[in-house]
Amino acid sequence: MNRSDIVKGIVWLDQIAARAKEEAATLRHQLDEDARAEYEEQGTAPTWRMPEVATIQLSVSKEAVVVGDERVFAEWVAKRYPDEVYTVTRVRQSFTTAFTERHVLKEPEGLVDSATGEVVPGLVLRQGGIPLGVSIRPTADVKAAYAAVADHALRRLAVDAGPSMPVVLAELEAADAHP
Repeated sequence: MNRSDIVKGIVWLDQIAARAKEEAATLRHQLDEDARAEYEEQGTAPTWRMPEVATIQLSVSKEAVVVGDERVFAEWVAKRYPDEVYTVTRVRQSFTTAFTERHVLKEPEGLVDSATGEVVPGLVLRQGGIPLGVSIRPTADVKAAYAAVADHALRRLAVDAGPSMPVVLAELEAADAHP
């Protein structure tokens, strides 16, 4: 195989990979929409078990206090807990996690420091119960079987169309013109 054929093969396989990625994204989007619809209808995140194939689960966000304005929160922490702030005025993540879990109260006026009763600037409440997306966990046997089929399919594609792309393209266009 000469360099031209090698480059054509690379371009060919890159295009197959890009198209396969697009198609997988389309199918994943369809599955995600189905899961979100079921979540809306039933009020719980679905988990679909497909024996010997995969487990599909919709992730849902959990309500959590998060930093909405890093600078404002860092300034507030620097005044009250100076040892917990880096000199670049960033709050240590371990402090933020511990502080928000143990000391922040949700009050009508905002997120409040339980020790002082003061509204903590820079923190926001992230909404819980928001569908995040589905995860697919195929079984090891299914992954192995599909990998074997993909290997075979790629070998066939390389043999059938790689170097003779113009001929294959002409055949595809002719088939599209006369269904």
